[in-house]
Amino acid sequence: MDSITIYPKNDKQKSLLQSLLEEMKVRFEIVKSDDEALFSKDEYFAKIDNSIKQADSGKVKRLSKEEQKKFLGL
Repeated sequence: MDSITIYPKNDKQKSLLQSLLEEMKVRFEIVKSDDEALFSKDEYFAKIDNSIKQADSGKVKRLSKEEQKKFLGL
């Protein structure tokens, strides 16, 4: 059977979804996530598009080889 991952935006959505799944007798689990960096698909692509526009307009920061190694922990 396939799984579905749902990311409610607030406690009201979470509570409603939980009630619905319980009523339908659908097995589910709630996993706590401290990662606030999750984006919706649209937000993710919007950030990528924005980054591409910044690069095209020359708004980039160049890192030296030493800075790259330090950043990557090499």
